[in-house]
Amino acid sequence: MKAFPAWERFSMLSLLAMSLHRNVKFHAIYDNGKFCGITYYAENDNTVYLTYLAVSEKLRGHGYGSKILTVLEDQFPDKQIVIDIEPVTKKAKNYKQRVSRLKFYERNGFHRTDQKLKDPDGEFEALTTGKKLDKNSFIKTLRQMSFGFYQAKVEK
Repeated sequence: MKAFPAWERFSMLSLLAMSLHRNVKFHAIYDNGKFCGITYYAENDNTVYLTYLAVSEKLRGHGYGSKILTVLEDQFPDKQIVIDIEPVTKKAKNYKQRVSRLKFYERNGFHRTDQKLKDPDGEFEALTTGKKLDKNSFIKTLRQMSFGFYQAKVEK
């Protein structure tokens, strides 16, 4: 609950309902029985959209986030993994946190695209591990995971 601001979180009921889709995975991550965090992602033929990667607040900075991303990259070597982050703008109240988040993902093989994910809650910058963001595949993944209800736009 502390990893994402309230306005960025889907309700637990929504997450559970969307996880009924065969291409959506909701995992709790453990290390020797110790809860470390969660991943929530949707997959299609070319894209894995990592909606949530959250590491327990007590364990941040211990390499768990990087290890989780490595496992995902190893599991899906031929697919682009896409995430979205708050845009890194100097006017943002949490500018330093946004820069830190971007650097974390860049260290872990993601790169910036010129695409934004826009929905009623705001605008997010899309990052990917692919050479270039496959926008159509990403949009297809968004629609599949929400059974067509989530109508975000992906644009420059």
